[in-house]
Amino acid sequence: MAWRFATPITFGKILYNSRELRLILQAHPKKVIDSVTISTQYIIDVLSRLPLEPLEYCQRWVEVPSDERGYRKACVTALAEATGLSPRTINDWGPNFERRPDHVLHVLRMADMLNQIRKIVLPPDYPQK
Repeated sequence: MAWRFATPITFGKILYNSRELRLILQAHPKKVIDSVTISTQYIIDVLSRLPLEPLEYCQRWVEVPSDERGYRKACVTALAEATGLSPRTINDWGPNFERRPDHVLHVLRMADMLNQIRKIVLPPDYPQK
């Protein structure tokens, strides 16, 4: 059975795109109720194994719109903070980060999950750094 979601879907307060949902549903077909509801204890297990591309990370966590000047610099800065690498190293990955090392995909997924937890759990006035 093919699962198609035209728009991103929110479970709880976390937004998932169609690719992530398709992989979750394929990995745990018996955990699906009414073809939409998924238990959050299984979502986090599956998501932690999925890679997250640098451009996807930037779309989620960079506050500068992608069509505005300074977006790439903000994206490189966010990726540097998430990975612990230097901005110069990240710039060497190419214009669309196509030359990034494979391990970075999993580091970015973990950083994404931590950012989601911070967004849900921490109060807005909590110091971020």
